[in-house]
Amino acid sequence: MWDSNCRSGIFKVSGFDLEDMVVDIGYWFKDSTNRKGYLTEFCELHEAEYMEVLLHISVRWLSLERCMTRILRLYEPLASYYKSANENQARFKRLVQTFTDPMTEVYLLFFQATVPTFTSFNLLLQREQSSIFLLHDEMVKFVRKLCSKFMVPAALQCHEEPCEIAFKEKANHLPGRKLNIGFTTRAKLNRLLDEGDITPQQKLPLEEPLIKHAQFVDVRQRAESNIEDVLYFVERFSHLLPYHGPEEHDLLGEEFLNYQTMPMISLQD
Repeated sequence: MWDSNCRSGIFKVSGFDLEDMVVDIGYWFKDSTNRKGYLTEFCELHEAEYMEVLLHISVRWLSLERCMTRILRLYEPLASYYKSANENQARFKRLVQTFTDPMTEVYLLFFQATVPTFTSFNLLLQREQSSIFLLHDEMVKFVRKLCSKFMVPAALQCHEEPCEIAFKEKANHLPGRKLNIGFTTRAKLNRLLDEGDITPQQKLPLEEPLIKHAQFVDVRQRAESNIEDVLYFVERFSHLLPYHGPEEHDLLGEEFLNYQTMPMISLQD
């Protein structure tokens, strides 16, 4: 159920690969008494119960949820471990980078809230008893449950069959603040935002300096602009704009003042 399409789709959006992380952590502690002992010390430091790090086997998909849950139980000790230890292996460096990112715990909490939906359906498919007579209704429930996490209720109320649900229509999607990512996930995300550890991701380059400084070119905004906007381009594109000395800067300033105070009719001509 948790196939390569799910995995690659989530990675494309977040840059986070749950399975890679779980495998890296499992193999890092596998058969290493010293590393386990070092982790035990951090568990004591954080007053957390030490538990063995579980090893995820990719062909046993159901182990992914158990491994992920164990990592969350040990998250603070693990984060301290990787930030304090000093190793040169590529796997270790990947994990240091992972635990340094404040969003890692958010991603794990999101998966903790989401993966059980897949696990429940997977267990049905793997049961020993015949279940073909249950599949249609269970598949409908599965798809509707997934859709309910990111779609407005009205879009689901109108259609019973999954094939009729317009899940690709943007108008049917919940806004980001209302996405069902899990209560604990939302609380952690809000706390990180409030504390300034992360900032909201913008798809539009609203904070790009070039775009902000370029507003002086619009004659309607020239009065609110200043010479610093012009000098930004002089400094950034010094190989194109021949204004390098103080005198040239002063001359440019005079030209900018003329531009600011010039009557609109003159600019139109």
